[in-house]
Amino acid sequence: MSHHRHSQPTDEEVLAIVIPAGAEDEQEDGGDNTLVIDLDPPLEVKKAGTFDELRLHEPNVYHVLCAAQAMGRQLTPESVYNSQIGLVARISGVPERAIIELRSTILDRAVMFVTGFEEDARRKPDEEPDTAPSFSLIFPDPIEATGRTFSDMTLREPTVRERRIMKAAEAKGTPEAFLQAEIALVEAVSEWPKAAVLKMPISRFAKAADYLTGFFLSGPTTGNV
Repeated sequence: MSHHRHSQPTDEEVLAIVIPAGAEDEQEDGGDNTLVIDLDPPLEVKKAGTFDELRLHEPNVYHVLCAAQAMGRQLTPESVYNSQIGLVARISGVPERAIIELRSTILDRAVMFVTGFEEDARRKPDEEPDTAPSFSLIFPDPIEATGRTFSDMTLREPTVRERRIMKAAEAKGTPEAFLQAEIALVEAVSEWPKAAVLKMPISRFAKAADYLTGFFLSGPTTGNV
């Protein structure tokens, strides 16, 4: 476990999400980017307890991957909503059976907050990709995984071999598969272990993934596909 002021999930916890057996819920203190929603009156849920606040922070890749898995194979309004409920529960530490008893406007506010980190960081559809020779990310709160500390990441244009790794990962065509593909690509190019990639703040990961996939969107158009 990290000895920084931000506790982080163990390697075993974040790696469990890529194994079909499933994963346990975990909590991480997200630091400065937090939202505390007071529940007044407190929410009392039988067999779950009494909750007087929702304390939320930026998700990491592990959290978002759990949410993507919860969507299943088909993207529907119901599956998306269920995954959002699970995401808020996982980050806040409040059980899902309590989250579903919240007023819907409170959940909407929580969902907007926790999903906003990735949405704000992603490249916009009309934005030109960054195809600079290299791209660096600094982590003020270093990530600890596999007995090592990771405080910076340096990326460059992917090779054909690395792009094939991504293509293989996204073959199933599900939301989870596309995220797994990005994870595989970032892991391959950065040479970070998977456990460290899964612990990245989602906004940092989104920038890393968008930089790498930006090379697949650019280049001259030809008459042949």
